Amino acid sequence: MRWLRGRAGRTSLRDERGAVGVIIAVAMVALFGFVAIVIDVGALYAERGQLQNGADAAALAIAQDCADGTCTNTPATAQLFANANANDSAARATVSGLTTSSVTVSTATVDGETGAGALALSFAPVLGIDSKAVAATATAGWGSPLTGPAVIGMTFAPCVFALNGAIQVISMHGDSGGNSCTSTSPSGQVLPGGFGWLKDNAGQCQATVTAGTNTTVSGSTGVSLPPGCQALLSSMANETILLPVYSDRGGTGASAFYKIRGWAAFRLLGWNFPGFSYHNATYPGANCKGSCKGIVGQFISFVSLDDRFTRGGPNLGTSVVELTR
Repeated sequence: MRWLRGRAGRTSLRDERGAVGVIIAVAMVALFGFVAIVIDVGALYAERGQLQNGADAAALAIAQDCADGTCTNTPATAQLFANANANDSAARATVSGLTTSSVTVSTATVDGETGAGALALSFAPVLGIDSKAVAATATAGWGSPLTGPAVIGMTFAPCVFALNGAIQVISMHGDSGGNSCTSTSPSGQVLPGGFGWLKDNAGQCQATVTAGTNTTVSGSTGVSLPPGCQALLSSMANETILLPVYSDRGGTGASAFYKIRGWAAFRLLGWNFPGFSYHNATYPGANCKGSCKGIVGQFISFVSLDDRFTRGGPNLGTSVVELTR
C-alpha cells in the first residue's frame, strides 16, 4: 500500500515545526533566566560575604583601638579593612553609632573598575536587571571582662597588682620567698601578697570566674602544682593571659574561698616550683630560686579578642572585644 501525502499533510508538518520552535524559544528564555539566577545570585552572595568580612574586621579593629584609647581616625580604619577584604580591593565603608563601648561599621559595593555603587550582573540583564547594590553591617563592643576562664587556675592578691609596673616575682601564699606587701580587704582582713590556686575538679588547672560580685570561687590550699598545671604553664610561657585579682579571701583547707575583684592581664615570663622551673633567675630584681615557689611576670594593659569572656566587670587595665551583631 502506498501512503499519499498531500498539501494538507505538508501544512500540518510545518505547523508542528513552528510550534516546536516557539516551545524552544520559550524554554531558552526560561533557561537564561535560570542561569541568571544561579550565576548572578552566586556573585551577589560572594560579594555579600566579602562585604560582611570587611565590616566585621573593621568593627573589631576600631573596637580594639578604642579599647586601647587610640581610635582617632575611625573612617580610615574602616576603609582600610573594607578594601582589604574585597577581592577587587574596593568597597565603601561608613562608621556610625560610635559610643564609649561600641561601634557600627557598614560596608557597600563599589565597582573596582567603574566606581559604581552597584555590582554589574552578567546574565540578569536578559530579565531587565542590570546591577544590584549589596551592603553589610557589623557592630563590635568592648569593655572590662566580667566572666570567663582563668586559663591558669590561680588568683592574685590585690597588693601585687601594679598595672604596667616592673617585672616581679609573685610567690604562693605562705612561701618563704613571699611578697612583702599587704592590703586590707573590705571586711578588714589583712591580705598578704602572693597568689593562690583555684579549685579545679576537672584536673585541667583552669576555673571559670565571675568578677565584681559577692559570688565566691573555691580555693586550693596545696603547695604542689595542681594536676594539669605543669603542661599548661609550659604552653603559656611568654604569653599574656587574663587572670583574676581577688578582693577578699577566707576559709581554710577545703573550705578556702576567694572573692574576685576583677581581671588583669599578666605576661608570664617564668616560674619556679619543685622540680619544674623556667627563667626563674633571668630578670634583674625578679629572682625566684631555692625555697621560693612562684611565678615571674608583669601586669600590663591589654586588649583581648577571647570570645569566652563576657563584658561588664571592673576596669583593671584589661578589655575584651567582641562582635555583637
